[in-house]
Amino acid sequence: MRICVLGAGSLGSAIGGYLAQAGNDVVLINRNAGFCDVINTEGLLLVRDGVEVRVPVAAAPTPRGIEPVDLVIVLVKSKDTEAAIRSARNLLGPRTAVLTLQNGLGQEDILSSVAGPDRVIIGKTYVGGQMAGKGRVIAGAAGKETVIGEVSGPATERIHAIVRCFEAAGLQAIASDDIMATVWDKLLVNVATGAASAITGLDYGNLYDVPEVEATALAAVREAIEVARALGITLSSDDPRRAWEKASAGLPFGFKASMLQSLEKGSVTEVDFINGSVVRAGARAGVPTPVNETLVAMVKGIERGLDPKRPQDAQDPAQGGASRAYLEHAALNVSDVSWHLRFFREVLGMTVTMVHGDEASPDQAWTLGGVQLVSRPGHAAPAGTLNHLGMAVIDPGAAIRAARAFGVDSDPRGEHWLVLPDGIVLELLPADARRVESALRLDPRK
Repeated sequence: MRICVLGAGSLGSAIGGYLAQAGNDVVLINRNAGFCDVINTEGLLLVRDGVEVRVPVAAAPTPRGIEPVDLVIVLVKSKDTEAAIRSARNLLGPRTAVLTLQNGLGQEDILSSVAGPDRVIIGKTYVGGQMAGKGRVIAGAAGKETVIGEVSGPATERIHAIVRCFEAAGLQAIASDDIMATVWDKLLVNVATGAASAITGLDYGNLYDVPEVEATALAAVREAIEVARALGITLSSDDPRRAWEKASAGLPFGFKASMLQSLEKGSVTEVDFINGSVVRAGARAGVPTPVNETLVAMVKGIERGLDPKRPQDAQDPAQGGASRAYLEHAALNVSDVSWHLRFFREVLGMTVTMVHGDEASPDQAWTLGGVQLVSRPGHAAPAGTLNHLGMAVIDPGAAIRAARAFGVDSDPRGEHWLVLPDGIVLELLPADARRVESALRLDPRK
């Protein structure tokens, strides 16, 4: 099956990796050009059942230019759903199915408005994924089912075909004749841990060790169950503890909920589509939801803290430029990556975030703080020179168009690589606006 994963972050890469390893023609769409470069060069390093497997799979920062596929799996953040599917209309053929595996409620309506209701199907997955460096993802799929169904009505042949595809890849899958019941079952699981993890900053191992957190989580799930009951939704269980326990089943001690992962990246969470959807549904059904309302408020407060308004913001003139960006990393050509790693660790106390290649003699490495070390045999650039500058950019497309007006061309590595007149190479990395603006407010010289 020809498959495109739209929004191949941690979960999308995990599922896409399983499907690609089974022989499907898979393309991962991830806005991070650096991620795509690693995937296309080295493949996806999938940690599956505790074993690392390198999976050949294609990756691209946008779906532009890709031929229509059989299946589009949508896993972008819910707030980005409409923009993502509009940018991917070239993927839609006469028989293309668009499967949302996103958390929460309501994405199917957004997708239908762009792709057409006949294409859209709904799935809910309990598979987990966590990025552990560029090109490496830890999958939590053992015992975690993915349930797929039509928006309304019983499962059709296309649903069964997709289920067979997932099963053949080692992903437990079930065809549903009542997917909305499954949607609410999964929503309960997200309600149980998402906001609690985001607010406390705790991974699952620690989150489940705090009785007060557990009590709050169970209260939030209990509210969601009451709302579902009022709406006539048939749940698989009305015991809130089942959702609480299911959320962590099969996942490692250090696993982090997607909401917490978003906050740690400086991104907006999906709380509006999870706890917020319970609040909105409760208002329609006349069911009070004070616990979920409080959780939503707390998460939104944390989101504001990522990019707080300051008095001078209202007085600052608008910044010029086609986009906004900051220096995310500087890549240096060196003769011996291992020696430099020891130096940065032992002399400057810097943290190494990822090593690429043989552990004893790596060809690339990255440190926390923005240093990338590059040593490639046969590479023309001499040691001690700049390889490239990685720029985190809000709108790479706008920056590229503006660069063209300056007479700046792309590097052979792709359109997101720009070569300035003196030979300086820039890698443009798509980045969340909040993350960029937060970084630009830091002044290390003060």
